[in-house]
Amino acid sequence: MDIQFPKKGKKLFKSTKNYLEFSHFGWGDINSQFYGYIKGYKESADTLVDFALASKRIAILDTYIFPILFLYRQFIELSLKSLYLEYSEEPMADKIQTIKQASHNLEAMWKKLKPILIEASDSQEEKDIVKTVESYILQYHHFDKGSFKFRYPIDKDYNPLLKGEERIDIVNLKECMTELDNFFGGADGKLDFLKECKYEQEQYLREIEAEMKAEFEAEMRAEYEAEMRSYADWY
Repeated sequence: MDIQFPKKGKKLFKSTKNYLEFSHFGWGDINSQFYGYIKGYKESADTLVDFALASKRIAILDTYIFPILFLYRQFIELSLKSLYLEYSEEPMADKIQTIKQASHNLEAMWKKLKPILIEASDSQEEKDIVKTVESYILQYHHFDKGSFKFRYPIDKDYNPLLKGEERIDIVNLKECMTELDNFFGGADGKLDFLKECKYEQEQYLREIEAEMKAEFEAEMRAEYEAEMRSYADWY
């Protein structure tokens, strides 16, 4: 087999006219782009899990785990931030500050999103699901607090990030991530519906207020004109 090495002047990032050989990204608004990132990280991790299991090779199972765990963590982080940015009623300046302060901290982002989910819950069953989701997220947070554990083997001071040997059931992990994905999708749908209902209600109230104001002003004008006519007749 001919071994290929980097070639002088070759571009890494270029386009092509072959429709099935290029990736198209950067399209749509911010919400659409969040969706693309979230879907990409989650489904890429799923694909790696499936490939590693199908390979039945220890070398693949023990090395693919690093991108798998990082990609799933990134899926969770972006899902939390996307829902918070879209459905929190805080001013955008406050949202931006929250994102900056939270950085890669899953627990911090969850604390900002959780009240929104609880408020939107119509039953104790829905609130219990939110608590279960919280358990999943906090487990991942404590497993990899800074999002570095599966990107680097050491920290900035050259200390090992992996403290000892561990075994992870990746079939179970993929199942849990799919459950989270289902929850995030359902939450997005419900929160969007409630947001639309609130907008329509506010729009209706604004229309009623405008009609009442117009009627009041018309009555005041009529009374004023009647007074002026009466005043003119008296003189």
